[in-house]
Amino acid sequence: MTGPGGRRAGALPTGADREEALGRPPKNAVAGRCSPWSGCRMRPRYDDFADWYDGFVARGAGHPVARSADRLLARLLGPGQDRLCLDLGCGGGAHAPALAALGWRVIGVDVSARQVDFARRRGVSAVVAGAEELPFADRSLDAVATIMTTTDVDDLPPMFTEAHRVLRPGGRLVVVAAHPCFGGVFVERDDHGSCTVHPGYRHHRRVEEHPLLGDGIRSRVGVVNVPLPVLLNALTGAGLVLRETAEDDGDDPVPNLLALAATRADPGGG
Repeated sequence: MTGPGGRRAGALPTGADREEALGRPPKNAVAGRCSPWSGCRMRPRYDDFADWYDGFVARGAGHPVARSADRLLARLLGPGQDRLCLDLGCGGGAHAPALAALGWRVIGVDVSARQVDFARRRGVSAVVAGAEELPFADRSLDAVATIMTTTDVDDLPPMFTEAHRVLRPGGRLVVVAAHPCFGGVFVERDDHGSCTVHPGYRHHRRVEEHPLLGDGIRSRVGVVNVPLPVLLNALTGAGLVLRETAEDDGDDPVPNLLALAATRADPGGG
């Protein structure tokens, strides 16, 4: 599969593009190092299940929700035209080919060293770092995409503040997330796709044990329940300007995903 400019969708950039964005030393971009930011507490959660999770993601690549996520990404992010995009919370690199197919040069970041290793094996240029302290220079990136990560981050404002910092003026952030209203831990879906919201939706907190966590990755690493106002306020509070929202176009009667597009305001009037 070939993206714009003749680049294979899976052939992602390596050293040169990393050097373009790494304008300051990647203080925490080394496996085994840990600073006080909360991302370090996430590392053992995913590292302990990295092999299982990588297989789980690979098996689900053709799932309707996964395909919907890539369509939302294409709609809200648009063509890259050989510009630089950070895949924030890249995991094993599952969504990097979709970004490359849109014409973006991709750099991945994830707090899990073992997942970053999987991403690198797939040809993704990636570093180990937390969302709350990105190892990139100010105003060094054209776009930031973060896909299915908000329910793993205990404190969203620092993540969005860092996204704002590394974006160039006019740069775009795209968030594709489990729908806060219909896809959270306290939402139970029946076989027809209808859902029942159980008590707990209003509380922003990490949930480690709950009957609705099921037997997948969430039963292993937990999940952060993120009410819709918490998500929106964290984004706009970081100085980002919300430009567009969208939900997935699947067959279920209620959406599984919510996507947000925001930009760093251009001092010239954007």
